[in-house]
Amino acid sequence: MNAPAPARVRVLGLGMIAPGAVRPAHALEPPVEPLPDWFDTEALLPGRGYRKLPPGCRYLLAAARSALDDTGAWFAGLPPQDRAAVIGGNNAGATLQDDFDRTVIATGAADLSPARVPYMALSMFGSRLAPEHGLQAFVLAINSPAVAGLEAVQTAARALATRRATAVLAGAVEDRPAPVQGGGDAHDLGAAVLVCVPEGASVAGERAYGHCSVRGAFVGAAGGVPEVSEVLDPLWKELLADGRPVARIDAVLDDSPAGAAVVAWLTARAGDRAVTTLARPPGSGTLAPLRRVVGRMAAGTAERAVVLAVSAHGHVSIADVLPDAAGVP
Repeated sequence: MNAPAPARVRVLGLGMIAPGAVRPAHALEPPVEPLPDWFDTEALLPGRGYRKLPPGCRYLLAAARSALDDTGAWFAGLPPQDRAAVIGGNNAGATLQDDFDRTVIATGAADLSPARVPYMALSMFGSRLAPEHGLQAFVLAINSPAVAGLEAVQTAARALATRRATAVLAGAVEDRPAPVQGGGDAHDLGAAVLVCVPEGASVAGERAYGHCSVRGAFVGAAGGVPEVSEVLDPLWKELLADGRPVARIDAVLDDSPAGAAVVAWLTARAGDRAVTTLARPPGSGTLAPLRRVVGRMAAGTAERAVVLAVSAHGHVSIADVLPDAAGVP
């Protein structure tokens, strides 16, 4: 028996905050080396109470604010119990947590910063959105390596399909890994947020950037190509079943055996489609795949695209992006 097609979201707003890409229209541009002052808190988060927040929290708040501003006044009219968020991340609080550990070992817990202690868990980065935007339905954090940003959209779609909320902010946030993790400049930095509503929702006066659905699978870390084919071929067949052509494929992966096996599988099935491969270091975070989704939505074309992400552990997420030819100013 075939599994039902995954739920699809309609995207009403986009937010993108990263070095060199503080607007969704720039999301497809290559990552750049961040300047020390690349994130201007006063410009991107005007108001009091932001400067002492951890960097990752500020990135997420700025991306969410940008995405909601993109929807106009509609979101503000929703009852708080209909608003929710699902946020993916791996390294947003890694440096902060490492600092906590070192402080406790060196001088004791009394010397921890009261302003930052609440962010000892990644779930608190998403929870900071709740009072900011009146999110009372739910706020979830997803931490799957590499694919958590795409899984945030997948989870949002399921919640919307079951009427757990009317609108869900689906996003990813990352900061540099802690030095002990071997963090470097190639790792993800910033945040991306999509404002999602159910596929058939009609919101008067609001444009839609398009629709998106996400399929997930696990191929294992060993990366045997036959095994990958057995797992991914049914998902690929299901994705193409509606007959609409896929013009572009973006693959975000590392050099692990799982990544290499998925590349081999994809090469055999890409055909004449344009394929962009983004090589990322293992443990680099969850932002890059969702950044590609934002960029494809914002591109101003109606080309269907697939964004595929693979973790070294064998997690695979495949996002089906159906943009409207709207574009972003």
